[in-house]
Amino acid sequence: MLSERLRKFTKTAERIGLYPPILSGEMLKLLEKSGKPDGLDEEECVALINGTFDRNNRKLVLDYAARAKRPRDSKILLLPPLYFASHCENTCLYCDFNDEGTRLTRAEFAGEFQALLDLGYRSIELVSSQDPELYFKSPEYKLENQRFNIDGALEYFKTARRLLDAAGGGMLTSNIPPLDRASLEKLKFSGLDCFLLWVETFSPRQYVRLHAKNTPKANQAFRLDVFELALESGIEHIAGAFLKGLYDWRKEEAVLYLFDRHLRKTMSKGFSIIGTPRLKGAFTESALVKDYFVSDEDFEFNIALDRILFDGLLWLQTRETPEFNRRLLKRFGAGVILTLDCSTAPGGYKSPSKSKAQFPVYRQDLSRAVAALEDDGFEVIFDWNSRTLSDCLKK
Repeated sequence: MLSERLRKFTKTAERIGLYPPILSGEMLKLLEKSGKPDGLDEEECVALINGTFDRNNRKLVLDYAARAKRPRDSKILLLPPLYFASHCENTCLYCDFNDEGTRLTRAEFAGEFQALLDLGYRSIELVSSQDPELYFKSPEYKLENQRFNIDGALEYFKTARRLLDAAGGGMLTSNIPPLDRASLEKLKFSGLDCFLLWVETFSPRQYVRLHAKNTPKANQAFRLDVFELALESGIEHIAGAFLKGLYDWRKEEAVLYLFDRHLRKTMSKGFSIIGTPRLKGAFTESALVKDYFVSDEDFEFNIALDRILFDGLLWLQTRETPEFNRRLLKRFGAGVILTLDCSTAPGGYKSPSKSKAQFPVYRQDLSRAVAALEDDGFEVIFDWNSRTLSDCLKK
């Protein structure tokens, strides 16, 4: 399981920054090798990312990413999140969700989902917190081996699939707590196409500092192993990311790459989607994370590395300004997933949400945003599905 590799991979990544960067000629060889079927081994991965401390190598990476073409390089796949619960028993220090959150009724959820369908969306992400009413601890539940009754959460997925199929079909992605294999199989049966989970940080020490003991999320190993369980349960796609700004982003990037490489070797499938969330807001000033702040320059450079290293599609999100996302697209090309306008609180599409948002986003007029991207030469796609995602992968 992935968690059994964590210590080895993080130990490897901790070497980044401890020795001189490689020369540009060697850097170019590693960039070219990263695109071959076997990719980079652990030593090469560390050498490449460690090499980015050199300014000449950074320019080489940026230029290489700008030249490199991805499949469907002019297409932008739109993916909005639909939050159905924000009541949460986890107490993550960097998140605004807590036990005072809310959840949508089934009727409210159906109305919100239909509102997205009416806008033309056919690929939608269903998002929830660790709501104890939706993920009810079974009698066998233990922190080390978590078992939930997920009947409450399943009703939302069944409703979504029914409405989506009635509209001609599409793709459902989940962004919910990690689950055991039996629960994942139920989600698959209910119509889930992609299981998404942000790992937050790979660093075991930093993970413990940011997550309270005895909450479900305190078990980092369970969170990591869910990717393999999702694939074993028959779910076609998985999506992963680290939250940039919780720890050293270069070291996180190395571990994410090594995990993706491991999944491809053992499961014949890695991450179909690579998320790009960046920590924003007041918590960036906390002593726990202040040293790991990710500037716009480093964020853009991380995006360049993502485009080179991963086969999965990058997901550019509304945590970033529309202008910044357009700049990234113009520089590196599309072949990405993008969220243009969204609500990060339960509700917000059919009518304004009355709940607290998980994090602030940049909202914009949808039709104008689409027109601007089309003026830039991109094809903006509302109607896409699991097959579309597969066609956009590098390998």
